Amino acid sequence: MNKKDFYKKWWFWLIILIIIAIIIIILMMAKNNSNGIGTAGISIEEFEKIENGMDQFEVNDIIDELDEWNDSEIYEKACQEVSNKEKNSVYTYTYKYIGEKGGYAIITFQVDYSDGVYGLKYPEVVSKEQYNLK
Repeated sequence: MNKKDFYKKWWFWLIILIIIAIIIIILMMAKNNSNGIGTAGISIEEFEKIENGMDQFEVNDIIDELDEWNDSEIYEKACQEVSNKEKNSVYTYTYKYIGEKGGYAIITFQVDYSDGVYGLKYPEVVSKEQYNLK
C-alpha cells in the first residue's frame, strides 16, 4: 500500500466515525428531551394522590419523597411559578411541576387572609391539571 492510498482510507474512516458520533449524540439528545427530569419531578401516580384542599406542604411531600428539592437547582427545574395574584386578601399561586418521565402538571393554590390572620394559613389546592404525565 502506498502513502496516497493510506491517506484516502484514513480520511474515509475518520468521516465515518464522525457521522456515527453525530448520530449517537442526536439520539441521546432526543431521548433526554422526552424523559422528563427524573425522580424530582411529578409522576401520574403522585398527581392522582393530590386532592383539592391539600396544603402546599402536603403536595410538596407527595412529589418530593426523596427530599431532592433541598437542592435549589433541582427545585427550580422541577417546580416553576407560573403566576402569583392577590385580590381582596385572597392570594392565588399557580405552579408548573415538570414530570418525572415527561409531561407536566399545573396546580393552583389559594389562601384567604381576609380575616387578617397572616402566617397561620397555608395555600391549599383549588385546581389541578396534567398534560401527558407518564
